[in-house]
Amino acid sequence: MVQVGDEQIYRVRDFDSSQRVRVVAIEMQKKTAKYEVEFLDGESAGKREKVPGKRLRGAWSGVREYDELMANWERLAAFELTDLEESAVETVFSELIPEEVAGWEWSALVRWVTTIHDPVALAPLIGIPVSELLGQVASFATGDGTVVSPEGTLMIAEYACRVNPMPILDGVIEEERECREKTKRGESYTSHDGHERTSDPDWEYRWYLKHYRPRHELLRGWCGHRAVTMQERLAAAEAEVQRLDVLITRLIDQMKEHDHGHFAEVMEQVHEEERITAANYRPVVDRPLKPSEIPVRYERAPRRWGYRHW
Repeated sequence: MVQVGDEQIYRVRDFDSSQRVRVVAIEMQKKTAKYEVEFLDGESAGKREKVPGKRLRGAWSGVREYDELMANWERLAAFELTDLEESAVETVFSELIPEEVAGWEWSALVRWVTTIHDPVALAPLIGIPVSELLGQVASFATGDGTVVSPEGTLMIAEYACRVNPMPILDGVIEEERECREKTKRGESYTSHDGHERTSDPDWEYRWYLKHYRPRHELLRGWCGHRAVTMQERLAAAEAEVQRLDVLITRLIDQMKEHDHGHFAEVMEQVHEEERITAANYRPVVDRPLKPSEIPVRYERAPRRWGYRHW
């Protein structure tokens, strides 16, 4: 409990330098308190300011230990995960790393650090001694275990996938199956107004390309499967289009043979006219046009005068 006359560690932001202040007054509010402090050292000596309690980090007598702790956290903050890596790490930890062995931290001073609680149990899960991992990434010891940087979290996830890839690959296959269903028929859901609706399959496909497929590719890579090249993806897409073309043709022929000729003709026409090809898919390059390329539109101007009678 901070009291008037206490000397405190003062920091505006977590990784700023510590300053020594003395609490000279406390203003109690409904839920929080405002502290009037006087700066005691440096150029700000004698200056007074009202500050929130979160800027007071503890008794000044413990400043050396506090500064050392914050320096450790700052070293860990030098490496950040991308959104894609965060999503993949969460998947791996939930499947392969028990919380009592190691757990990534969301609410810590630095997001996505991992606290290793049981290094002996973690070693067989990642395939290397924990000491070898600690030799490659920033870390420091706490009362709860050893905290490693987000880079260490990433390495733990990747090593765990190499040791035990099948649960991750099975999960990827199942997610892809669910995504295929959504991109074909959409997904049923209840809207905020209580009505049953179905999402647009095209929107589901765009969502899959943006959020699911990159994570699946990353997880497969961690499991030892190299990423699919653009050429392989293009060849597979063309082969799949050919397979579906043959399948649709067979279905249309069957409908014609069973007195559904009109519907079959409509489906055949729509399938052909709405075909997606390189010509109508690739973007048009925006460039300056020559005068001869600029389309000219002629319109007949309305007459603004009447007929003259002679």
